[in-house]
Amino acid sequence: MNVTMESFKVNLPKEFLPVIQTMEGSDVDAKVRVSLAIGLFAEKQVTLARAATLAEMPLAAFIDVLRSKNLPWLEYTEDHLKEDQKAIHDILKEEEK
Repeated sequence: MNVTMESFKVNLPKEFLPVIQTMEGSDVDAKVRVSLAIGLFAEKQVTLARAATLAEMPLAAFIDVLRSKNLPWLEYTEDHLKEDQKAIHDILKEEEK
């Protein structure tokens, strides 16, 4: 995925390098991008689609990375359940007519 974004540099202590080298990605920049995107998504700071864009990965590939780390990528909330129950109720009510 080739996305043109402005960039900035960050200086990190060399102690980070052994850890960064074990992460997903083709080079250090890619590995840090993926890690930051995962963190932003996990903290609900960005959407799944935005996190994939920030990681410069196709959505499906980013989902695979989340799955490989046992991180939930789809959240089914109590509100979703209530909406689904109401929709089912409405459909059944329509069928009774």
